[in-house]
Amino acid sequence: MRKIIAIIFTLMLAVALFDSCGRYENGPAFSLRSAKSRLIGEWYLTDLLVNDKHEQALFDKESSSVVILNYDGTFSYSMPVVRSLNERSGLWSFGEDKTELILTEVDSINGNSERNYKITRLSSSEMWLVNGSEEYSGYDDLIERHFEKKQD
Repeated sequence: MRKIIAIIFTLMLAVALFDSCGRYENGPAFSLRSAKSRLIGEWYLTDLLVNDKHEQALFDKESSSVVILNYDGTFSYSMPVVRSLNERSGLWSFGEDKTELILTEVDSINGNSERNYKITRLSSSEMWLVNGSEEYSGYDDLIERHFEKKQD
């Protein structure tokens, strides 16, 4: 009887672990860490692609971007621009199946605004986000940002 219970428990554990396999298009195929624990941290932009091709002009514009995602569901974003600093903050959450990152900027004057990003890679050290080009006129295609996590 113990052997049967051990087998059932092992199968249930395997199903629970492999349920998250292959969630993101570009991996990893398997992780023992939860999506939230991989997401939490300070992220630095390392590449920017438009239609799967490196876009140097946009990368240069955003290359100093830093995104901080906190365990309590808050985020901050900063991007140095000429003689100023573009800063945003608010709340972050996952979409239903944890393949989407939702950033909600909290603004009591102008109202909240929401940006949705598709997560195509989420490892303990890399995050790739894809969104539409509504933030840049002249680009009608998908923009993919690659980030690396600051290691403690």
